[in-house]
Amino acid sequence: MVIFFSACASIPKESVTLSQTLGNDIRVLHNAHRNIVEIHFKKIKGDINSFVDDVYAPFVIHYVLNGELKKFKAGNPSLYGTIEIAGQNDGKAESENVLKEMGDFLEAAHKQIEGKRTELLLPIIKQETEIVMAVNQSYEHAIYANSTITVYLQSLQKVKDAQKEALSMVGLDGADALITNSMVKLSDQVETFVREGKNIDIKSDDAYLQLEKITNQIKEITNQK
Repeated sequence: MVIFFSACASIPKESVTLSQTLGNDIRVLHNAHRNIVEIHFKKIKGDINSFVDDVYAPFVIHYVLNGELKKFKAGNPSLYGTIEIAGQNDGKAESENVLKEMGDFLEAAHKQIEGKRTELLLPIIKQETEIVMAVNQSYEHAIYANSTITVYLQSLQKVKDAQKEALSMVGLDGADALITNSMVKLSDQVETFVREGKNIDIKSDDAYLQLEKITNQIKEITNQK
């Protein structure tokens, strides 16, 4: 203990300035790291929304309308039949029936489309929340540890070495690169699947199977730990 405190007593006055510099650098790194996380996840969520809006939504609308058309041709009650009756009779009741059925159709389609959006976005939002929390906790530990950094500072020239050692002490050494690389990989994979999804012919017989395949691929990579 005597040796320890003697060593502390011999630390130069510049240690205070160096410790403050380290603390400021950690805060800058924290903000930059958190911004990188938010930017990457914003892109991933944008790609998923693009897939839902540009591919899945048109598919759902086409699929349901095609089913209504088949019922109409078979002589069964359908949206097309209701529209035809309203056009022939031009009555208030018939018009109200059209509005009601179209409203029901839009509500059902919207519910299914937003359900798919939620299904794909929830794992991404969960991952983003967990990573942001991990980043915040790591830097909070680093800032707290900064109060003891002075004993490791020998001179102004060694400030960068002290910073590296401090980050290593709290487990941040290389963590930013690891997390960033993981996010870039995830973003690239989502973008690839979304691009494949946009090439699907939503009017084809196997469109549903192809869409489910893309959906499952996105869910598989976004649920990985």
